[in-house]
Amino acid sequence: MTLDNGKKIVSLRLTGFITTVVYVLYIFLAYFPKVFRNIMTEKILTVLTIAVTVAYLLLLLRPVIFKYMYLLFSADERRITLRWYKPGLMPGESKSIEIPVGSYAGYEIKEKYWGLHRYLTLFQQVQGRKAAYPPVSITALTRRQREDIETTLKNYKSVI
Repeated sequence: MTLDNGKKIVSLRLTGFITTVVYVLYIFLAYFPKVFRNIMTEKILTVLTIAVTVAYLLLLLRPVIFKYMYLLFSADERRITLRWYKPGLMPGESKSIEIPVGSYAGYEIKEKYWGLHRYLTLFQQVQGRKAAYPPVSITALTRRQREDIETTLKNYKSVI
């Protein structure tokens, strides 16, 4: 099974680009040709600008706030692979986990902040002990994708 959330990441980037264009157009129209000043007072224009700026920043920073990550999950009869990177304003480095099926020792999904953030932790048997990989944010995945990953990982037999 192979699963990735590339479409969601592309839509987030496209949303960020479109909102930036709309925001720049708003600022240009509101303050340079003074189009809105004939319709509303300076105070109302300032309040409107603050509201538009807050909405713009929330849309732009949504991937950072919710800790969205691009994920590629792959599982076959030989190994389980999880690759990820942060796609936000300052993209992070790409990371990867590959666990041979013979040393797979389970998984854990945790929720934080009232379910806003979800993390997947994979375990592997190393030198007779259970070792945990760092948790990976799976918040950007849909419910169906999370269920598919969980079903796939449940089907692998843990060595511990």
